[in-house]
Amino acid sequence: MNDKSPRVLSDLSLHGDKRRLLFLVTELYYFRSHKIEVAATAAKSGFDVIVAARPDRDLFANDDLRAIALDWRRSGSLIGAAFQFFPELYRVRKILNEVKPDVLHNIALKPAILGSLAAVGTNTKVINSINGFGFVFHDKSVLAKIVQKLCGVILRLSVRANDARIVLQNRDDESFAHSHLGVPRAHLRLIAGSGVDTDSFTPSSEPRGRPFKFLILARLLYIKGIHIAIAAHRILREQGFEQELVICGVRDEGNPSAISADTIARWSEIPGAVFKGQLEDIRPQISDSHVVLHPALGGEGLPKALLEAASSGRAIIASDVSGNREIVISGKTGLLVPPDNPEALAAAMRRAMEQPEERHSWATAARTRVEAEFSLTSVLDQHSSLYREFLPVTV
Repeated sequence: MNDKSPRVLSDLSLHGDKRRLLFLVTELYYFRSHKIEVAATAAKSGFDVIVAARPDRDLFANDDLRAIALDWRRSGSLIGAAFQFFPELYRVRKILNEVKPDVLHNIALKPAILGSLAAVGTNTKVINSINGFGFVFHDKSVLAKIVQKLCGVILRLSVRANDARIVLQNRDDESFAHSHLGVPRAHLRLIAGSGVDTDSFTPSSEPRGRPFKFLILARLLYIKGIHIAIAAHRILREQGFEQELVICGVRDEGNPSAISADTIARWSEIPGAVFKGQLEDIRPQISDSHVVLHPALGGEGLPKALLEAASSGRAIIASDVSGNREIVISGKTGLLVPPDNPEALAAAMRRAMEQPEERHSWATAARTRVEAEFSLTSVLDQHSSLYREFLPVTV
């Protein structure tokens, strides 16, 4: 058996005369689903690519990519995360001292903050890809506001100390990073999410017969608006509409916004509410659905699930928050509804059920928009250009 599983590297020698690119990311499964093509493109361009992440049972599909196991600790609260901060910073700094990367690419907010601090005092160039500001910036508590201020300080420090580029996924976050966090515009880059392979996610006919099926593809977090969708589903059932709400995603116990197992079990008993967990391949599930929902409360970058749904020729109903607005144009590619509003979501779901011609028009327009602006090829080209800002690579 050819074992391609991630491993702790014992040989950190360079592959030939290649420059070294280190990805810092919390979960290996997230890297695989969202950034593996970016890493593979960098490797083809001439970088020696290494990934530091918490390993899982799955395997790498590319022998050119090497991995270091990094034991990230999860906490269900901001206070718990604060106590873990300095031990994690020490572990990240130790990896940087061992790998000595020419470029450090931090994926998501937590690695961006820890990686940026760990790189201070080194010659490493830094890229911070912030895939939405998440729960930390959605929370309104005093502690959260302090953490938000510190994040701004650290990102500005990274710009000064390591010539960092801050990559955002939507225009609202780009504006926020400049106006509220003080990051100079010259160091901001807008790359529209992870992109989608439009040759893999292709349009298919809607399922025939009943029930009408709504689909959510998201982690089981309150910030993803799962409870709002459940409430809207109940409203429609009470109004006599035969429809099914299918939710695919894993529980994230270490997230402060996690939904308890008991709550999920209770919701599973609601007629028409189906929880399927994490799926290896979501394309069959999208094909078996009529409309994809994304009722998030905020903190989004550019949800990959929406890109995949649009590429698959499905209408979208999403909350009117940053990130969702990048792909959903209300009345053209789907519908936008106010966040945290079950009645508005239920009304939009009812409209989608009752207006098939309108729904099909949204789906066609969504596919066209993805092809024009959010293809995987375009995103990979933008990342290649980003790396070339720092180092010459072989093309």
